Amino acid sequence: MVRWGLSVLVLAGVLAGCGDDDDAPRPTPTTTVASTATATAGLTATATRVPTTAAVPTSTVPPATATITATPADTATPTPTPEPPVILIFGVARADDVVQEPDTHDAVGRPVYLRSQGQGLMLVVEARQGASRLDDLTYDPTGFAPGIEIIASRPLGDGSPAVCDYDPPLIGGVPGVDPLVFDDSAAVRDAVADLGCRFNDGTGAPRGRNANSACTRDAGALYSFIDPQTDLQYCLPIAKAWAFPVGDTIVAARVRDLAGNVSAVSEIVIRVAADQPFDCTLGLGERDFLPQTPASRLVVDEQGTVSREAWSIEALRICAGPDVGGGVHALNLREDATFGIPLTDGETLCVRFRARGSDGVLDCGNSTPQDVRATANSETERTTVDSGLGVPAGTGSASLRLPVSFLRLPSGAAPDDCADAEFGGTLNDALTTATATAEVIDGSGATIASLVRVGAPFDCARWQTGGEQPVLVLPIPMTDPEAGAVAAALVLAE
Repeated sequence: MVRWGLSVLVLAGVLAGCGDDDDAPRPTPTTTVASTATATAGLTATATRVPTTAAVPTSTVPPATATITATPADTATPTPTPEPPVILIFGVARADDVVQEPDTHDAVGRPVYLRSQGQGLMLVVEARQGASRLDDLTYDPTGFAPGIEIIASRPLGDGSPAVCDYDPPLIGGVPGVDPLVFDDSAAVRDAVADLGCRFNDGTGAPRGRNANSACTRDAGALYSFIDPQTDLQYCLPIAKAWAFPVGDTIVAARVRDLAGNVSAVSEIVIRVAADQPFDCTLGLGERDFLPQTPASRLVVDEQGTVSREAWSIEALRICAGPDVGGGVHALNLREDATFGIPLTDGETLCVRFRARGSDGVLDCGNSTPQDVRATANSETERTTVDSGLGVPAGTGSASLRLPVSFLRLPSGAAPDDCADAEFGGTLNDALTTATATAEVIDGSGATIASLVRVGAPFDCARWQTGGEQPVLVLPIPMTDPEAGAVAAALVLAE
């Protein structure tokens, strides 16, 4: 058996549900936060992290002494009130990390974000520090108050009361808080912690991000803060297991600095439309992307092509929506598609592309980067997938983020057997017509396996009828004690 067969088993099990910011398991933070901090901007202050059960500290005025001096009372210097942090941005980023503008405002002025689905988005908070540095830790298992607190008015996902149940196989949702008020009750503290541990600093840790690791970008721009005055950004991926329900959900947020000063509360509304049939009629329409062999193949580093011909294939029914600006069209997969790929060792690899949660872009104006990088850590066995990388990829370039499931069938199974197979968890991956990189790194960040493949663009002028022969590439990195580090790519060519 080749190394690939063993690795697919690992992908279908250990890595199921892992992705860039969606369902990826996050390590419990072990970094010890210093108990004191020096404030910036020329102000020096001693700060102590505040336990969750403690009330927000108030100023303490020392008792007056009995000594009478000749100094006039009006010349006494009053004790200044510590300047609290300020939330500059509280909003939503799409699955491609582009900032979504509010669609409307409710009766009390809260921004309302319309979503066709309650998952595949990122809640983003950007804050400016006051008299003390912002606390970047979003979850602390030792019980201290985090640097950001977020609560929702309705349960997310199944509303599971278990705290931090974000690891497979037992992945749960988050309880709602009603009334939507921050207090010291156990229910509120648990809800805050349950969302706090799902934040992602780009490495999987529950921390805030600096400008070099921002999770947001404008269409066609490099990743950066939304507001240039921001000191720290907090990014909360919303995955299927803790998705917003249909209807309106109010979300409240506040941030805290290392001295315990807390910002004013900011609120937004996530409005999820009821399930309805997918409609492509308002955009470029639907294209049936049907891969062909031998141009389509499964490639593994150091082994080359490990697939044989006679695949079982269903068309990828890709919908391109209206132009959202600059010739960019939103992409979605209209329905699930299953492939059965015979391997050179006699086994069969089953791949199922999931429509629900898919989201991407087709660029007909040469303004957006489309490179994709999928990275697996050999020590943590965690996989992250970043899209929208590199430079603008040209007219007709596309990337499509979507959940993908893998299953290995033993020798003797037919590719058609994949259609009725029972799949397990998913990897949140991305197809691209640009450059796809699969890599495996060790604990120090050094690359120990890597594979790069480049796709080919669509013909925007003939999106539905064909034209050029596009190529989509799916990077697949994985690790296993027996199989070692493996970097692979599924190349799909019409």
